[in-house]
Amino acid sequence: MNIVPLQQVGRWAAIALIGLTVLSCKKDNPEPEPEPEPTDRTEGQLIKDDIYKYYKLYSIWADGSIPDHLTNPAQYTDQYGSASSVLDALKRLTPVHVAAGYAGVFDRFSFMEGINGYNIAEQANTKMDNNEGYGISIQWFSLDSKTARPFISFVEGGSPAQVAGFKRADIITSVNKDTENYSVEVSCPDEGGTCEVKDPAAYSRLRGKINSALDAASLTLQVRRADNKVFEKPMIYNNSYVINPIYKDTTYTYSGNNIGYLALSSFEEIENNNQNQKNINAAFATYETKQIKSLIVDLRYNGGGYVDAAIYVADKIGGAKTKGKLMLTYEMNKYMQSDAAKTLRDQLHMYDTYFEGLSTLNLNKVYFLVSEETASAAEMLINVLTPHLPVEIIATDSRTYGKPVGFFEQKVQNKVSYWPASFILKNSRGNVGEKYNKGTDRDLRDYWDGLVPDKSNVGDDVSADVGDPKEGMLATALADAAPTSGTRAALRSISSRTIQAVDQGKMHTRPERGMIKTRSK
Repeated sequence: MNIVPLQQVGRWAAIALIGLTVLSCKKDNPEPEPEPEPTDRTEGQLIKDDIYKYYKLYSIWADGSIPDHLTNPAQYTDQYGSASSVLDALKRLTPVHVAAGYAGVFDRFSFMEGINGYNIAEQANTKMDNNEGYGISIQWFSLDSKTARPFISFVEGGSPAQVAGFKRADIITSVNKDTENYSVEVSCPDEGGTCEVKDPAAYSRLRGKINSALDAASLTLQVRRADNKVFEKPMIYNNSYVINPIYKDTTYTYSGNNIGYLALSSFEEIENNNQNQKNINAAFATYETKQIKSLIVDLRYNGGGYVDAAIYVADKIGGAKTKGKLMLTYEMNKYMQSDAAKTLRDQLHMYDTYFEGLSTLNLNKVYFLVSEETASAAEMLINVLTPHLPVEIIATDSRTYGKPVGFFEQKVQNKVSYWPASFILKNSRGNVGEKYNKGTDRDLRDYWDGLVPDKSNVGDDVSADVGDPKEGMLATALADAAPTSGTRAALRSISSRTIQAVDQGKMHTRPERGMIKTRSK
């Protein structure tokens, strides 16, 4: 990995900052020269210094919020006892933002994690290419407003659970061959909404039992399927399985109208015709062969990933209609836009990006199935296509997560993996903004506070397997894409069913991935 040396970056930053000062104004009373940085700094002090320096150089909020101590970072960092304390303090300096469900500073995203055994007293909240564990998420749902059970709501591609054959909509009936009854009595409101358990202590014990089992070295699950058949399989905990982000791709045909469906759990690296790229190419080759006119992209469990992978998928979806048009631009701080950072920008491929026309698709409409877990690069995919294609967002709730900022990794003293939020991605209309779009303009998809759906509160029907046309969100999209008597009847049938979540019902939900850029290798 090519990394710009910090000393060189510091010199570039100083030159750039001096140049900006000279060009902007002539001061009658120039500021005094800063004190030289203390020598003989300890490893911990140097790490704290670098956390500050890289934030000042790379953070999207550096210009207006972060004081300049580049020539003497100790002046700022010595007041804090750890690297994580320095980062927390820097984040608190960013502007305050108040939104639906959130009130705090803008930067709730920058993070770090220790490497080579270094302890920063903080855990990272973003994952990279490899995941750990069994690869399943669990939610408690009631189908009758009386009893709730643990459903497998998501199975990640490439995970031990996927390899073993477990599916979404499986109901857990036994863990490690026990005889426990995993159903709980609930009280559910008549008008829909969240159910409450009648025996919280018993419910908490069952949840704890499943959570402990999901962290163990081996696991045998027994499930009951929609056809009432029982399925049981042992699994071994995997510390580093490779994710296959396509967990379903298929097509549907109604009255000669072909509709594509693509379920993506994340955006993993696409390079050198690797397996992920081959899988995406194969899916879109099928869509092209069948000449689909509508595509349904399921992002409800997609927390983001690699920007370049999302760009690749966007280009595939855009096809003939978007070729040659501007896809996205980057917003960065003054240093990141300067000549001093050109090499870094080139390494990261951070420049205006245009559609290349990577498929022959000529779509009439794209549907996105989303939830409040849909974040970062997944939101970016929707945002960059909105100016060019008719887009409809169908949401489980009232919005997506809301995270337009991205990251690239900076190694600090070979002890810390550091990810300051360094850029904002905008679509071809320069649209990202700070305003929460309340639907007054359907073409605008600002997402600091989450993308606003066209259809909200559809609900995540975990009683149906992924890709099942009788699943609520998919049926909603199909009824619009192919308004036949069959799709309308399926939607009416779903609307008459009752499926209600249990309060605090989500278990082992997927970590948010972020919006990741990597340097050229």
